[in-house]
Amino acid sequence: MRMKQTIPSSYVGLKINEWYTHIRQFHVAEAERVKLEVEREIEDMEEDQDLLLYYSLMEFRHRVMLDYIKPFGEDTSQLEFSELLEDIEGNQYKLTGLLEYYFNFFRGMYEFKQKMFVSAMMYYKRAEKNLALVSDDIEKAEFAFKMAEIFYNLKQTYVSMSYAVQALETYQMYETYTVRRIQCEFVIAGNYDDMQYPERALPHLELALDLAKKEGNPRLISSALYNLGNCYEKMGELQKAAEYFGKSVSICKSEKFDNLPHSIYSLTQVLYKQKNDAEAQKKYREGLEIARQYSDELFVELFQFLHALYGKNIDTESVSHTFQFLEEHMLYPYIEELAHDAAQFYIENGQPEKALSFYEKMVHAQKQIQRGDCLYEI
Repeated sequence: MRMKQTIPSSYVGLKINEWYTHIRQFHVAEAERVKLEVEREIEDMEEDQDLLLYYSLMEFRHRVMLDYIKPFGEDTSQLEFSELLEDIEGNQYKLTGLLEYYFNFFRGMYEFKQKMFVSAMMYYKRAEKNLALVSDDIEKAEFAFKMAEIFYNLKQTYVSMSYAVQALETYQMYETYTVRRIQCEFVIAGNYDDMQYPERALPHLELALDLAKKEGNPRLISSALYNLGNCYEKMGELQKAAEYFGKSVSICKSEKFDNLPHSIYSLTQVLYKQKNDAEAQKKYREGLEIARQYSDELFVELFQFLHALYGKNIDTESVSHTFQFLEEHMLYPYIEELAHDAAQFYIENGQPEKALSFYEKMVHAQKQIQRGDCLYEI
């Protein structure tokens, strides 16, 4: 009887690299296929603890991809994330070099998904210490894109723009990375909005929408529509903004995307600014309920803020509670935006003394944003 031949770990390592290529391209079916092949081969592989750690890290990255692609509520992703993290962190002392890079990079993605931006940046910065070990151009572009994304959310506009352009230049050379190209266009457009140049953002978003439609990707189409709504709001065209937000909400609802609370929130915000109170109240109730269903603590707070400020009777206690929540989580970009909206609201209602306190809060948030580099030093 012939003994079963042991598979070299180097062969399985190449297969994991192939798996990672499909993950980065968001090719779910191919990623799932290669994942199964890897799992079968590991059973007959020569002993290699580093390779097993690499597999665990890639399984975690696979879950991050699925969490982006799959509609909310279709799986027990949070439980699986916790189990994978526990397993990987139990072996963290063994992580060196490239494995350490992947652990910190993938963990940063997970923290970002949880809206823990400062924590995400901490892990990205740790990953950056081993970036010199990365030779693959696409992997370097992945890192640049993730840095662009996090710096955008922390309102470090010019740094974000630099990383986004760097990533886009690489992705444009590869036809199979259209999803990331679209996402880079989103970040570039968002940075133009933050620079108060929404008219420069518009062509990037129109291109992104066109590419998303060609890809037939509902999530990216809904995101492009949402970002166009945000752009038109910045341009003061509230009716157009409401139309685009509404289209985004429709897709998010039908696909059960986890960014549905965000889309409904922005639509509700615009409806209040249009003085369309009846429709705004309806969307507020719907959005608050959905945010609770999705366990989205941030958007539960933000919906309550809208109702507290724009409802029939101003609820100053709820307004204060929202700002306290945002301060505790160091979400200064949200503080800047909400403080500006509150100040504008009080100016329009002839209460300049109350508006002043919110302008002061806005300026304080801007200072914290400008000092953002200090938040995630290691």
